[in-house]
Amino acid sequence: MPVSELLVGGLLLGGLYALMACGLNLIFGVMRVINFAHGELLAIGALSTVSLVAGYAFPFWAAVLLVPLFTAALGLVMYRLVLQRLTNAPMIMTLLATYAISTILVNGAILTWGGGYKGLPGVLEGSVQLLGVNVSVSRLVAFLVALGTSLAVWWALEKTRFGRAVRSVSQAPELAEISGISLDFVRNATFAIGAGMAGLAGVLMAPTFASDPQLGARFLIKAFAVIIVGGMGSYPGAIAAALLLGVIEVVGGYFTGAVIGSALLFLLMLAVLLVRPRGLLGVGART
Repeated sequence: MPVSELLVGGLLLGGLYALMACGLNLIFGVMRVINFAHGELLAIGALSTVSLVAGYAFPFWAAVLLVPLFTAALGLVMYRLVLQRLTNAPMIMTLLATYAISTILVNGAILTWGGGYKGLPGVLEGSVQLLGVNVSVSRLVAFLVALGTSLAVWWALEKTRFGRAVRSVSQAPELAEISGISLDFVRNATFAIGAGMAGLAGVLMAPTFASDPQLGARFLIKAFAVIIVGGMGSYPGAIAAALLLGVIEVVGGYFTGAVIGSALLFLLMLAVLLVRPRGLLGVGART
């Protein structure tokens, strides 16, 4: 297989990693919550897409719009019922709470969809030529939507009034509150946006990957590797690291096998933790 094809394949996979990792990093950056249930939102997004498109004959693009709204609402319920009550608790408390929510969501998904694999054959079929490489339409669409959404959220954080409020709450919540910014509104909105991004990642994965209630756990650990390499709380770091790790996984998997290819991600993560614990573009700890 040509190297160019491997690189393109890695970048396409990295785009999906970026979308999931950026949602996870956004939540951590504002609330310092390590959301272990983030992967389950992705799995529910993928399985909901299969149900809508294969079960109820919805157009795929309708799922692209509807499913992220559903997971955003689900994430908001999670935050309001559980995590909002742990705002000032130690980080280990929110970590354990999200782990418990994760377990509940996995079992709820098994009861709803069963434990088997679901797929979307026939959706976004075909391939196109890109830089002399044959690229499947499903992977190209997933990459463009995922990376476009990630960049759009980044732009909103940097350039809009809401983005400035989010950064203020992330960096100095007490000063932000004194300045008239509603901490509850920003945190609610941020958690909903992050959950919606996880759901969208699930929608985009559905035509390419077999979906089951355990799908989220497999991708969540890779999202953690992405944000550790890029830097916890760093949005551009998450995007850059996701593309890098996608290439490493695909290229490494081709030359050494899929198992070792995945292991390379975590070897890089360990190396970054040892050499630069804050990550490549990480921010300092909030005091």
